[in-house]
Amino acid sequence: MSEKARRRIDKGKKALAQKDFAAAGALFEEAVTLDKEAHAGWFGLGEVALAIGQPDTAAQFLEEAARLKPDMPRYLQRLGEVYGRDNRPEEGVRLIEAARRKAPRDTGVLASLSGAYVAAGDWPKAYEVLQELVRHSHPKAAHFCLLGLAAQGVGKMDAAVAAFRRATRMDPNYPDAWNALGHLHLSKNRLPEAEECLEHLFALAPQQASIFQLAGELEVARANWGEAARFFHVALEKEPNSRSLQARLALVLTLSGDALGAVDAMTRANEMGIPEDWILEQLGYLFVKRYDLDTAQKNLEMSVERNPDNLSALNTLFVVYSKQGKSALARETAETILQKDPEHISTLINMGGLCSDQARDREAIDYYRRALELAPESETAYSNYLWTVIHSSEHGSDEILQVARAYDEHICRKHLRHDDFADRDRDPERRLKIGWLTSDMRQHPVAAFVIPFLRFLDRQKLETTIYHNTALEDDNTRLAKMSVGKWREVQAIGDDALANLIRADGIDILVDLNGNTEGHRLLAVARKPAPVQVTWLGFPGTSGMSSMDYIFVPPDPVLEKGGWCTETPWPLADCYGVRTNIPNPPIQPGLPCERPGRPFTFACLNNFRKVSQRAIRLWSEILTRAQETRLILVARGGQDETLRAYIESQFARYGITPERLDIRGIVPMRAYFESYNEVDLGLDPFPFNGGTTGYDSIWMGVPFVTWPGDALVSRMGRIILKNVGLDELIAETPEAYVDIAVALSKDRPRLRALRANLRERMQTSPLMDAPRMARSLEEAFRGMWRRWVSADKK
Repeated sequence: MSEKARRRIDKGKKALAQKDFAAAGALFEEAVTLDKEAHAGWFGLGEVALAIGQPDTAAQFLEEAARLKPDMPRYLQRLGEVYGRDNRPEEGVRLIEAARRKAPRDTGVLASLSGAYVAAGDWPKAYEVLQELVRHSHPKAAHFCLLGLAAQGVGKMDAAVAAFRRATRMDPNYPDAWNALGHLHLSKNRLPEAEECLEHLFALAPQQASIFQLAGELEVARANWGEAARFFHVALEKEPNSRSLQARLALVLTLSGDALGAVDAMTRANEMGIPEDWILEQLGYLFVKRYDLDTAQKNLEMSVERNPDNLSALNTLFVVYSKQGKSALARETAETILQKDPEHISTLINMGGLCSDQARDREAIDYYRRALELAPESETAYSNYLWTVIHSSEHGSDEILQVARAYDEHICRKHLRHDDFADRDRDPERRLKIGWLTSDMRQHPVAAFVIPFLRFLDRQKLETTIYHNTALEDDNTRLAKMSVGKWREVQAIGDDALANLIRADGIDILVDLNGNTEGHRLLAVARKPAPVQVTWLGFPGTSGMSSMDYIFVPPDPVLEKGGWCTETPWPLADCYGVRTNIPNPPIQPGLPCERPGRPFTFACLNNFRKVSQRAIRLWSEILTRAQETRLILVARGGQDETLRAYIESQFARYGITPERLDIRGIVPMRAYFESYNEVDLGLDPFPFNGGTTGYDSIWMGVPFVTWPGDALVSRMGRIILKNVGLDELIAETPEAYVDIAVALSKDRPRLRALRANLRERMQTSPLMDAPRMARSLEEAFRGMWRRWVSADKK
């Protein structure tokens, strides 16, 4: 480089430092005119172009600088940053990775690389780089703040808290760190900790609107609507044109009962372009999330009154009516939506769900097919369709397989990554990393079957990680956290990011505990982030997915031979699952029918959606042959007259009068268990057997009759009965199912003998042996891993 050019560059750098961009640009331009190889001059021109908001021009100058001096880390870093801002994240990552190779300890390069990974959606790599940055350099509070954000991105919430706290200790006057920490605590409902952060923020930056907004959200979490409104008022004074703040203020004033203030706030929000019906709709949705369905209903009905064409509010109102069991209102609302928009996908799917809940399987399937004709790639329509066909006695395992394979073909397979896991240790006997993916590690049947064995898994053989896809947390969640090695909260990250996280964690075997149930992350599983993937518990049937290798089943020759699933069945040693912490209400002695005024009582305490048309026919035959008996049924909305009339009409076709049926709604847990003390003999539904209810029934001393089918969903009752020595209640044919039930209703001594000491038999069986289940799973995982290693070597 010529001396004249060098002097121009030095002067240009000084001018740039003083933000005299015109002078700096002129000096750098003179330098490259004097010497076209003056790479520092081209780089200076790039910096000036960025400073004056011309990124496209900057990219051209920086590309020339990097071409002339390809071993200069700063040039590669800067160009990579520009590419990242220009929606070229992969190119940006490639350049900054090259800069890192040349300057592995440069804090600026490492910080830029973490940002590039975030832009590319690769949170695990961003987290890894930031960990290196804070470990090997002289990190600043800002670096730990970035580390905390990356930790959140990979679901490591405890690590995020630790990083934000470290940032606040390094620089107690750093508001960004306190703000991030406060929001994180609030998201986890740690209200005292969030309040502590706010105290610091008010001392450091009392003029920032975002701080008053955080304070308002904290009061919303406490249901202190008046206080929340006060903070949102102040935030709006500082940002008067914020539509989101104005809408939030209108919501909390409504909740506080300040009618005049709410009207004023809604009027202002409306003037800013926010419709009043939208505000009421959001209020309704807020209460749905809080499980306050009555208040949600009121707000959604007001929303629809103000705007009858708000189909989103109508659809949410339909969901509320459905959850409340108000089936007539739900159906009427759906018809209103479909009159206005016959192709409203969500309503078609929701109507399918309503029909399925009422065992109207044919109607449900018609709705799902209509939805799929309009939206062939609707993941929700396929999931619900699959749920319905496994409940239906009119659809066999062949049709279930057809729907599951279509789900894979249209929804999942396009996401499959062809990863050979070349970096994975192929030692067949090494310690394995097991991942459990679920949204249900809380008060939920899945948690009831998983938590008992977690603490018994051998940590010398297995390292366990739970990927939890919900913000809901309760005592079960906390117990599960204490029982595993690692915990990731992943509800806030997308499917690509979740798959990347599982891959970066080095998970060897991923167990999906949801299947096609609410809260699932099957599209992350579809990307095949682990060498071996297994489905279990949440959905008792095939996933149909190309990326799913195995399905856990109980020991059963019919299930083990396959043909009903796309996965390879892997039998567990004794049963399908274990439960230990079951509520312990007393069992009333004797048969309920021997109490004064009590008829012999059959019951199915499963949700009525499991009651297929064939079950109705066979149960009607049982009631016809066993006179002076009754049947208890449970349905969501069992007190709804329209639903009751429908259920009664289904039995009336076979001559069963309404007084023979005792139709009940969903009741609290304690009342549910006490209901078993009214039951003489249970009737297992088919083809979808009772799972959790089967365990509950035996626990409460009530045997049940089951008729196994040809798939997992219809062979759950069989394995429960075999484990407590009640093989004689397993019918081989539908005729035998009826005969067994009728015979037991007339042979009271035999029934008493079958019921004797059932709870004690269950307690000593594999159904409640958590350590035994842990050993069974360890053997299964080892066998799967050995098979994968062996196949990989061929």
